[in-house]
Amino acid sequence: MRIKRLNVAPVRQRGAALVVGLIFLAMLSLMGVAAYMVANQEERMSGNTRDRIRAFEAAEASLRDCESLLGGFGTLPTFNGSNGMYEAPAFGDPQIYETINWLTGSVRVIPQVGGAPAIPDVAIQPRCIIERIGEIERRDLSGARSMPQEVIIETIYRISSTGFGTNTSTTSNLQTMFRRQ
Repeated sequence: MRIKRLNVAPVRQRGAALVVGLIFLAMLSLMGVAAYMVANQEERMSGNTRDRIRAFEAAEASLRDCESLLGGFGTLPTFNGSNGMYEAPAFGDPQIYETINWLTGSVRVIPQVGGAPAIPDVAIQPRCIIERIGEIERRDLSGARSMPQEVIIETIYRISSTGFGTNTSTTSNLQTMFRRQ
C-alpha cells in the first residue's frame, strides 16, 4: 500500500500563548509586590501604634508617681525649682511645662527599682514636674444652710508628664490638676 503525501502548507505560529503567559506572569508579579507592600505598611503602622501606647503608659506612670508625692499626709516637697517642683508662673507668663527642657531640665524621673529601670523597653525614662498653682477656699456644704459653713483651704497643683516609646521621637504628654487640703 502506498501512502500518498498531501502537500499542506505549514501554518505560521505567532506565539500568542507566550505573550498571554507573560502578561499573566506580569499581573501576578504586580499583585504579589502590592500584597507585600500592604503587609509591610500594616506592620509598620502596628509597630508605631504599639510605640505610641508604650509612650502613653510611661507618661501615665510618671503622672501617678508625681501624684503620689502630693497624696497622703506626709510633708510636701519644697517647691524651689529642684527635682521638678516649681511655683507656677504668673498668669500670662509662659508656663513651665511649655518652656522646660524635658531631657536636661530639672524634672522628676521615676526612681529605679533594684537597679533596673522603672519602666522597661523605653528609650528614655518618663519624667514629670509639679507646679503649685495656689490656694482656693471652698465651703463645706454638707451641713445645714442656716448654720455657718466651714471654710476649707485647698492647694491646687498642676502635674505635667512626658513619656517616651522605644524610639526617642515617640512622645506622649499628659497633664492633670490635683487638689490637696
